[in-house]
Amino acid sequence: MKRTKKLLAPRTLALITTAALTFGTVPVLTIPAHAAGISHLDEVRVALFIDSAKYKLIEPVTTLSSTGGMDISVRSSAAVAEQLWLTLQDSTIRMSLDQYSVMMLETTDFAAAKGLSTKLATMSADGYVLSRVKQGKTVFQVFYGSFPTMEAAESASAQALKDVTVASFTKQAPPAVTGPLHLSAGTFASEAAALQQAAVYAGAGIQADVALQDDATGKPAYSVWIGNEASPAQLETVKQAAMLAVPAIPLQAANTKASYLIRKSDVTASTNGTTPVPHFAAGAGQQKTLVHSKGEAITVKEKADRKYRGDMEISTYQNKLALVNEVPMESYLYGVLGAELGSGWPAEALKAQAVAARTFAIKQGNKYEIAQVTDTTLDQAYYGMQKEFPAGNQAVDATKDEVISDKSGLISPVFSSNSGGKTADPSEVWGNPVGYLRSVASPDQGAENGKATWYRIQLTDGRLGYVSAEYLKDTGQKDKNGTPYYESTDQNVNVRLAPYVDNTANPSIDQLAAKEKVLVIGQEKESNAYSWMRGPYTPSEMKSKLTAAGVQINGELTSLEITARGPSGRVTELKANGVVVKVPYPDALRTVLGGLPSTLFEIEGAGSYTGSTPQGANLAIVGGGSAGTSTTSADSVYVLSGNQSQPTSLKKTDLTALGTTGLAKPTDPVGTPNTPSVTPTQGKQFVFRGTGYGHGLGMSQWGARGFAEQGYDYKKILQTYYTGVNITKE
Repeated sequence: MKRTKKLLAPRTLALITTAALTFGTVPVLTIPAHAAGISHLDEVRVALFIDSAKYKLIEPVTTLSSTGGMDISVRSSAAVAEQLWLTLQDSTIRMSLDQYSVMMLETTDFAAAKGLSTKLATMSADGYVLSRVKQGKTVFQVFYGSFPTMEAAESASAQALKDVTVASFTKQAPPAVTGPLHLSAGTFASEAAALQQAAVYAGAGIQADVALQDDATGKPAYSVWIGNEASPAQLETVKQAAMLAVPAIPLQAANTKASYLIRKSDVTASTNGTTPVPHFAAGAGQQKTLVHSKGEAITVKEKADRKYRGDMEISTYQNKLALVNEVPMESYLYGVLGAELGSGWPAEALKAQAVAARTFAIKQGNKYEIAQVTDTTLDQAYYGMQKEFPAGNQAVDATKDEVISDKSGLISPVFSSNSGGKTADPSEVWGNPVGYLRSVASPDQGAENGKATWYRIQLTDGRLGYVSAEYLKDTGQKDKNGTPYYESTDQNVNVRLAPYVDNTANPSIDQLAAKEKVLVIGQEKESNAYSWMRGPYTPSEMKSKLTAAGVQINGELTSLEITARGPSGRVTELKANGVVVKVPYPDALRTVLGGLPSTLFEIEGAGSYTGSTPQGANLAIVGGGSAGTSTTSADSVYVLSGNQSQPTSLKKTDLTALGTTGLAKPTDPVGTPNTPSVTPTQGKQFVFRGTGYGHGLGMSQWGARGFAEQGYDYKKILQTYYTGVNITKE
């Protein structure tokens, strides 16, 4: 039985930038020629696992499930038709490549096998457990990784054995490298007959599996394959043992150049080793294995159990397992809108996103050679059916086949989450002009609506931080300077350096006990896609971020200055200790500074605080001139202190000493007349305050929402963000 499917012809397309909100390293924006006139795709190929120069996510085994069962088909790289090999009623299967691996342990003790597998799952190459019967006993084999060569497997094994836990599990017998060399003991008309013959070898203690492969007439047939060896010498040893055990059966080298699937029993997820699922090892050459759901979708366990429409293709790319979701264009767009936007967004904003996302996907061409896009914000986020919602699906259907083009053909409609009130000019992001992209005003403020208020507090030891207003209440008491005391309404309330929750980037610096009193010296909105704060960072922390990004700093970091901005106000040049920070393109400054949400920011040098100073004051602002360049001398900065309405120009050295008029000195006791009520214990620090989330180029998603709320339809929204374009049917 053959199931014909239109394949996507290979196309060469110049690399372009990300579509959505990412602040990883991306290349200079290159607008490619209209790829061979392609303006329509029936299907999109989405790389879920791939080892690519542009994107890397590797899994040695993938777990697929579907209610109603699955069809498994195989096609060669040149085939236009899929050969249906088998139909499974099983709801779950596992897929891997028939490559080199390391059998770390073979045991009859499932608990030991499970324990070792759990440990290996935390290591770089991951592991899995197979069960099989040998001489009437069930044994469990723990495998580690999938490798293109015997040498790579041996190296991985040696590295894994450095772990004391792994070593303790394997002390009874050394790990053994297995490989893709097999012997064939004949082909059989049915799977039952093949299983019966394999059992004869298993009874003699010889490993045998059933392999599915086309016979001489091109029809699927079942073979018995013996051994899983890494070298010809190992294969010869197995051959001699097999011929001694079953002398009547002639053996020959298995034909691994043709497509094949070896069926095994996988108990990795089992709790007791008695509930295996089928594990298919596929040929690691040009073979492409297609899994088709007989139900609505396929769930991929290793992708957070997300459900995907369409089919799954398992193949070998760069000697690693590649998993590609082959999905109809409109179904793909359902998933994109679900991942990129929310169900409460206006219909016209959803339609604008649908048209932009469709155009973007088509424009990628053969970006990843075996796929057009990934499922990440490196292209545009796609989580399958997980976050689909009816209004998003309706927006896709309402704009079916519509794309954005200018006089040269389809454009590359880059977009970001929030442009911070004004979209970027191409020169501010990737350093080169693009005809249909220019800086425009964007109503992005909606992103901060409804965000929680955070109080800026002083702890009893003088440290400063932020606490969500939800957990503090006014006591009615004040200190000598009129600064109010609040108390915690709960136990173990987190105090953070910045007003947002991120346990990795912004961990708790302390916790408040129930009814613990703190001074509240200011408040602001929780950091969001429109307005945000990052830091404060000490000079050494900031130097570490710069150094990690390849920026060399000689000596202590004493200053960061914004020395140039682009048309929208985005930072395009930065100096550290007076030396220009070199980056390949302006938007890379976000990565250099530790992953800032956008380049539309100011730098504040925190050095002194007062209990009576209003929010936004008492901070040393480095390089914060309105034109984007420092308005102070190279040796000075602006400082707001006390109740000043205008900043004072001070020497940078004064920030460290904190000995300037109006600033508290480390020796000043709290509450002394005419001195602030906060002892400055933090010294010089850097705080980044900005607006926007993402590169800011092209359409702003929050801005599209704002325009839709103002009455714009989706075409007007798109034509506002992309100059001189038309929205037409493909």
